[in-house]
Amino acid sequence: MIKLKPVYKTMLWGGTKIRDCLHKDTGELNRIAESWELSTHKNGMCLVDGGDFDGKTLNEYFDAVGWECAGDFSMRRHQLPIMIKYIDAKENLSVQVHPTETYARKHSGDGGKDEMWYILDADEDACIYLGFRRDVTKEEVRAAIENGSILSLLNRVTVRRGEVYYIPAGTIHAIGAGCLLCEIQQTSDATYRLYDYNRLDDNGRPRRLDVKDGLAVLNCRKTAIRHSRPERRNGRGDVYKLSFSEYHAEGEATYLFPKAKFVAVLILDGEGQLDCDGTGPVRRGETWLAMSQSVKITGKCHALIVGY
Repeated sequence: MIKLKPVYKTMLWGGTKIRDCLHKDTGELNRIAESWELSTHKNGMCLVDGGDFDGKTLNEYFDAVGWECAGDFSMRRHQLPIMIKYIDAKENLSVQVHPTETYARKHSGDGGKDEMWYILDADEDACIYLGFRRDVTKEEVRAAIENGSILSLLNRVTVRRGEVYYIPAGTIHAIGAGCLLCEIQQTSDATYRLYDYNRLDDNGRPRRLDVKDGLAVLNCRKTAIRHSRPERRNGRGDVYKLSFSEYHAEGEATYLFPKAKFVAVLILDGEGQLDCDGTGPVRRGETWLAMSQSVKITGKCHALIVGY
């Protein structure tokens, strides 16, 4: 078991919920857009917090213990296959799309990006935009970007705490203002921004758009909205198709991921005891990683458990 120290990102649309609601120690930073809780990506590597590797990057940790313990992908790429982030959208995020693995490797020197969102909190009427309301053409999308009407083509989905959404590569999407979520994604920082409300960056310049690449990977078919809302059963939780579970109880729960190479545990609130190839106390705001196929949690806390 190792505790991780996140990497904070301060994009202009961020807020204070990562500090105020998720109890993260953000120091003097007043606007946090993202907290990269589990990352071996070159654009933001988490640090080990405590123990023999205290202060080392997670990549340095695996360089020492051997990437093979995290699976074949990690051994080949010297990266974990997934990243986990908290995202706080005080303002709307850009309308964007992520590439497939093949396109990303060829054009961006990065990985493809499927992602899943777990809604941690949402203001009244907060929403996401997810896919097209109907089949469209790329020429129609380009025109809508240029005249600022792109949102009218998208599914606007009001979200609630506890819902889960899956966004495969090629799906146009945007996180709306007032959403706080946990994102579980492939290890990649490849994002093609299609529309950004004509906003300026901190230097007063228009933010970069990636219309050519975005249109190249865009799925123009109508998107059916499917989301899950977990039942909360005392001491159990729900396991999703992507090996994602939730513990929200006072008691004891064991989560078994038979094919997992590693398990990440994010403590959203409360405190308890974690047992996964080691035992120790855990408390709100912490993220832990273990090379394990099962975890056992006891105590009164709210946690997300991701096995890969």
